[in-house]
Amino acid sequence: MLTVQTPAKINPVLEVLGKRPDGYHELALVFQAVGFYDQLTFEKKAAGVGLRVEGQAGLAADDSNLIVKAAKLFLREALKSADGVQITLHKKIPLAAGLGGGSSDAAAALRGLQWLFEVPVSEGKMHQMAAQLGSDVNFFLNGGTALGTGRGEIITPWKASVPLWVILVKPSEGLSTPAVYQSGKALMTTGDKILEFQKVWSEGSPASIASRLFNGLEPAAFYLRPELEFIKKRLMTEGALGVLLSGSGPTLFALAAHEMEAKKIASEFEGEGLEVVVTQTVSTGVQKV
Repeated sequence: MLTVQTPAKINPVLEVLGKRPDGYHELALVFQAVGFYDQLTFEKKAAGVGLRVEGQAGLAADDSNLIVKAAKLFLREALKSADGVQITLHKKIPLAAGLGGGSSDAAAALRGLQWLFEVPVSEGKMHQMAAQLGSDVNFFLNGGTALGTGRGEIITPWKASVPLWVILVKPSEGLSTPAVYQSGKALMTTGDKILEFQKVWSEGSPASIASRLFNGLEPAAFYLRPELEFIKKRLMTEGALGVLLSGSGPTLFALAAHEMEAKKIASEFEGEGLEVVVTQTVSTGVQKV
């Protein structure tokens, strides 16, 4: 039996560079893991893949779930045996939130099975399997901070900066990623925002880092969900150093100068039907518990 935890992510920078021939968009984005976790427990069984979901209603536990897809892929391509696994997911990271919860769980399934069965799988093979599952899955194998290019699946690790206090604010209603891209409101940029951000990231000033946040999908999300722009303005008014949509949304993340300030800002949104989490950036990905 093995238990792992796997983090959510935010994207301090997300640049949409253009449309690719395969129908996806070419991206340049920064991934940053935060200390808000799903937990997965693995137990060997005779054959097949079983999944039980705890903590979040409405999440399918069948073959459509990325965890099941990841487990079957690993058993077929890496373990190459008839052995099976029973997985229990304790779900905290919300669905369709722009926090990478599904991708993080898929990476946890791959890494967890590697550890459970003690299989000597190369990192190249692990990343090859991750890329088959989704654009963000590769990042979560190692977590921390990284540059993502291509569809987001080509990962270049970055050194950690100073730990940052983060407030996550998620409205109850999700937001469709295809709808955001198809709205025609996304900003196309050239990759310069990443270069500007990398400089302040290495310098390690929270205020400077906050001043270089950028997401080309934010105008599209605000067009589809105007209340998100209102929440962003409120977070800034309450004292956040900077606020940005994470991924394709609808979660917004705010950076705060210190823990007390983060908790103060979060308290202003209590009782409004929003999911609000105070956390910190972390330099890890999937970890054994």
